[in-house]
Amino acid sequence: MSEFLRPEVRVFLARYAQAMFGCAIVLFGVWWITISFGMMRGLGVAIVVAGFGLAVEGLRRARLTGKSTGKGPGIVEIDERRITWMSGHFGGSIAMDALATVDIQITPEGEALWVFLQTDGERLVVPASAKGAEKIVDVLSALKGLDYDAALRAMSSDEAGRFHLWRSQQRQLD
Repeated sequence: MSEFLRPEVRVFLARYAQAMFGCAIVLFGVWWITISFGMMRGLGVAIVVAGFGLAVEGLRRARLTGKSTGKGPGIVEIDERRITWMSGHFGGSIAMDALATVDIQITPEGEALWVFLQTDGERLVVPASAKGAEKIVDVLSALKGLDYDAALRAMSSDEAGRFHLWRSQQRQLD
């Protein structure tokens, strides 16, 4: 069956799988509401709400990982609250507990780069197109106050610039 679908269609379906699953749950909940009565309709409403939340989060994740093709330089690994990027010539690692700022930089060529700065001044720049870079979104969800709107603007932008997503409240670097 994999030969039946074009590669770009498979990539699209994989990216939006969570959002589509959430929509399917919403439809199931609506169907449940229409066939049930009494208190069972409340269960249908709960199913709709859960499905809607899953669909919204899936859509956000799909849009944030839009430039994560897996064909860029290096490999990203996430382990023990640590983001590690390894490539043939460069690499580095940064601890989530020591983060000071998180930015996305768009290069003049339109490439997206995750820019992490630790409180000790160490900096890690990770191409969003690196293999495994889509996992960064999962790790960043633990940061309170992360500006998802700025992240979505950055990932949909083709103009060069830097988008600030998060700054630690504990220690400020400037």
